[in-house]
Amino acid sequence: MGLRPAIAAVVAGALLVSLAAADEIGNPQRGLDYAQANCADCHGVLPEDYVSPVLEAPSFQAVAETKGVTRLALTAFLQTPHADMPNLVVTGEDADIVIAYILSLKGATAAGVR
Repeated sequence: MGLRPAIAAVVAGALLVSLAAADEIGNPQRGLDYAQANCADCHGVLPEDYVSPVLEAPSFQAVAETKGVTRLALTAFLQTPHADMPNLVVTGEDADIVIAYILSLKGATAAGVR
């Protein structure tokens, strides 16, 4: 292997690592702590809480399993007031950690967590 292919491989590896890190913004455990303190009155926030205390409020597990749910979609949702929700807008680091927690739930029921 010549020097150029080796450099290209290192650059490609670094790019993949940085792309993966960019998708891992926020601390899921802190997101769970935030959700339990601020969201659990209405939403089921644990993987096994598939039904929410307020039936109209989706559980975090159901949100995580919704097709097309991404960090960007959740960011837009959390920054937009909703008529049937309390006037709560989640932004900044709080949004990052809640989103990280919700995204960490993807596949939890398939893994037998539920």
